[in-house]
Amino acid sequence: MYSKEEARLLKQEFWTTFGKWSLKKRKSLNKGKWLLNHTGVKGYRFKFEEENKTVCVCLEIIDDNRVIREIRYEKLLLIKPLLDEALDNKLIWDKEFISSPQRAIIRVYIQKKGLTINNRNHWPEIFSFFFDNMSTLEKIFEEYKELLDE
Repeated sequence: MYSKEEARLLKQEFWTTFGKWSLKKRKSLNKGKWLLNHTGVKGYRFKFEEENKTVCVCLEIIDDNRVIREIRYEKLLLIKPLLDEALDNKLIWDKEFISSPQRAIIRVYIQKKGLTINNRNHWPEIFSFFFDNMSTLEKIFEEYKELLDE
């Protein structure tokens, strides 16, 4: 069991290490930084997440206006077959996700249970899971960016 400070430092070390590892790997593929909040399409963001021994790679539709979220979701559904195929039908489509602090969003994500950043032995598997799945999501998103931005 870690103290709060030890857990905070381990989490910080994980994200720093992952950032350096993934940037080096992306550069070898002639890619830059992850899109994350800078998708170039309003209302969409990508996110890496780890919580309760579960890691996730997420594509989120964020807007306080429910109607606008629904419109963006309908556009995303147009490329659902491509996303599902590319990620072996492991995507979870959640139209009613509540993020913290109690904000309604739409989340499309892939998860893997049983992994935690608190265990350094899990890091290589988490790194690969994050890298492979985010790369796939970003690639398809980039290909259909104009459709999603209409």
